[in-house]
Amino acid sequence: MRPGVALIVLVCGAISLGFTAGPASAEDSEVGGSFARAVSDSAYALWGLSAGYYLLRDDPYDVETGRRVVDALLLAGGVTELLKSTVSSRRPAPHDPNTRGMPSGHATLSFAVAAAISEREPDLAVPAYAWAAMIGWSRRQTRQHYWDQVLVGAALGCVIGRNAGQAQWRILGHEQERSLSVSLRATPEERGDCCRAMPALVFRTSF
Repeated sequence: MRPGVALIVLVCGAISLGFTAGPASAEDSEVGGSFARAVSDSAYALWGLSAGYYLLRDDPYDVETGRRVVDALLLAGGVTELLKSTVSSRRPAPHDPNTRGMPSGHATLSFAVAAAISEREPDLAVPAYAWAAMIGWSRRQTRQHYWDQVLVGAALGCVIGRNAGQAQWRILGHEQERSLSVSLRATPEERGDCCRAMPALVFRTSF
């Protein structure tokens, strides 16, 4: 299944779940239930674990993936804060006095991480987007956001994550690469009819 198709299916499934599996009590209606809270609270840990897992690997490709995930988090976080401070959008009751509801930061960052990982590791696209969709669902179920705030965050996160995963939008840059090479260059020195070859060390670095 292609990542784009998987995203649509998972988001639609999360929306359907939110409408058809409503909380059973008034207390659950306010807080969203223990499962939804646990899913929502897992976001911070999973963002850090997603980046840390790749950054601590020995494989340069994995390390670069970690850098792309960090870029996605930083970019998504910055854009989210900018929009929250400029767009006045109330949250659901009992959080409605809070006007920093658009977009859902949890949804934005979760889908940004999922998209970045999917660009680098296509085989992980479905579980990555599934986890992001569950985070988005939990933010609605715990009455932290309306569906439009969640869906805008999801769309924004996908755009940011895909560009970060492709290294089109970068903050950290590429992994530092260094190489050392030795070449021989002929240095003319008048010693009769012969020349002496002098070794030259060339140090290349890129950031």
